[in-house]
Amino acid sequence: MCRYNLQVNIETKMMKNLIIILLFIILLIIITFPLALNITTAIPGFFSSDELYSSIWDSWRIKYSVAHNLSLRFTNLISYPFSLNLYSGGYCTYIWMGWHHLLSLLTTPILTHNIQVLFNIFLSGILTYSLVLYLTKNIPGAIISGIIFAFCPYQLVRVWQHLGLTYNEWIPLTILSAVLLREIPTRKNIILFFVSLILLFSFDYVVMYLAFTSLTIYFLYLLLYDWRNKFFFQRERLVADLKYFRNITIIGISAFTLLLPQFFPVIKNRILHSSKNPASAFNPYHRPFEDLFAQSARPLSYFLPASVHPVFGKFTENFIGTSLYGESFTEHTLYLGWVPLVLAFAAFRRWRRLRKEVYKSGTVPFGDSPWHREDFYVGFFVFLAIVAWFFSQPPWWQIGPLRIYMPSFFMYKILPMYRAYCRFGIVLMLAVAVLAGFGLKFILERFKSNKTKIVVTILACALALFEFWNWPPYKVIDISRVPAAYYWLKSQPKDVVIAEYPLDAGSPNEMYKFYQTAHEKRMINGTIPGTPANVFAQTIVRLSQPKTASVLKGIGVKYVLVHHDGYLETGLMEDKEDLKRIPQSKGLKLIRSFAPEECPDKDIICVRKTGPIDVYEVVTEPVKTRTQ
Repeated sequence: MCRYNLQVNIETKMMKNLIIILLFIILLIIITFPLALNITTAIPGFFSSDELYSSIWDSWRIKYSVAHNLSLRFTNLISYPFSLNLYSGGYCTYIWMGWHHLLSLLTTPILTHNIQVLFNIFLSGILTYSLVLYLTKNIPGAIISGIIFAFCPYQLVRVWQHLGLTYNEWIPLTILSAVLLREIPTRKNIILFFVSLILLFSFDYVVMYLAFTSLTIYFLYLLLYDWRNKFFFQRERLVADLKYFRNITIIGISAFTLLLPQFFPVIKNRILHSSKNPASAFNPYHRPFEDLFAQSARPLSYFLPASVHPVFGKFTENFIGTSLYGESFTEHTLYLGWVPLVLAFAAFRRWRRLRKEVYKSGTVPFGDSPWHREDFYVGFFVFLAIVAWFFSQPPWWQIGPLRIYMPSFFMYKILPMYRAYCRFGIVLMLAVAVLAGFGLKFILERFKSNKTKIVVTILACALALFEFWNWPPYKVIDISRVPAAYYWLKSQPKDVVIAEYPLDAGSPNEMYKFYQTAHEKRMINGTIPGTPANVFAQTIVRLSQPKTASVLKGIGVKYVLVHHDGYLETGLMEDKEDLKRIPQSKGLKLIRSFAPEECPDKDIICVRKTGPIDVYEVVTEPVKTRTQ
């Protein structure tokens, strides 16, 4: 009978887990709709930027390089005729590179991108659900916490712009593993914490910074809590905490030692190059201090719905670019949601009330009581929310003659490579999500009827999802077809070298790189500021100048593609004049003109949409240049 009951309990638990997994998969499909229906032809995205195309190009580049026996580290597919070191930044994380390269070789660039995006959102929800379920022992509270963290606006705008910043699942995972190791210091949980650190240090360095800071706050709060409750004077508690910090230290050192070859180039380059090269957006070790002000949270960033919300988004658009909200569509989309905030406040209010009652009565439970456990974790996430909010602020507040410095001011002196402190908004979002789970649990405890509890849970989850809603219009981009000019270009000989104008000498044009996945021809575009290739590109920006065609011929360029829209969209008179004079250049011969194209589906934007594209052949005499 005991064995039968155990089997039933295991099957019931497995069925509950399967239902939860299925729930998050269904919600993922709905929130990212219609991505699931176009998973091989489209990627999640919007108008915000062209940065996401870099991921698509890189996946294509990996597979193309392996198929053609080309180097994976150095390439002249872009920045031709120079050789570009793709890993010159130094921070090359082993696990992510292995994962990304494996997907790139086994699937298509589109699938490689979509698999990572969907997997990361799903894991963010499941791991947050697991964290809150362990802390509250309440499934409804855990579900809404997972929903809030996985589908919050911050997560979605990152999906539309930065693939690396979608790996936010490691934040709840590291906190959960630290909690488990403290409460149940078994070998299994030691391994779990070790693995969580390895995963954390093996993907995006921004997520690593956010999660590592969150862990540090957790350890600091533990010390403060023990001191506040006089646990330092309880031998059993003191010994347990000393063992805990010993385990944390040993595991942390072991993980860092294992990944030391991964960190060594970063440390070396930080010491040798960060001070020599000027601060810029393209210096991975020293970003401009001014960026800390532009990319920090603003008062309304957390409280106004995302500008992509189909109902309330238009209202928020009025504030984008103001000092109250912030200037960036992506960086300042930090909306926490009023439903999560109300639920979090319910948890905070009960926590404060119980603390007052317990301490006022003078009967504080001794040792590790259930009250202490709830008090500790609610208090921690309140503390985490406050600290994360301060970290997301500008370097200082200026109140008249008074200047109040914020954490970002001091952290920049230690880590000048990190500039976007508004990204601590995802840590604040996690804290609010966990507190919302506690809040829903406390609210449900007031009801006796299970039907009422189910209705309240469904209503709370539905309202939270509505606050985070993002379509219509659909937030996917059809990248299955490119402009016709590139299919013509693909039919040309393989050894052809091209140039796309207007030349991206200021920063790499990721669309030019993406188009390469279709035409597969080497090009001079895609140079990185500060490199010799970019310095050379600065000398041939004006295509209409007579010397430009000769220089292009000298480095082997056969065709030049001229994008009319690229010149006209800048609004600069010199660009318009350059476009008008290009047909008059004797070194260029117009051989094809491609008409503007539109997207076949009006509901889905696409990369096929373009203005007129002219193709010129370089026919002048070559001029030799010093390139390498």
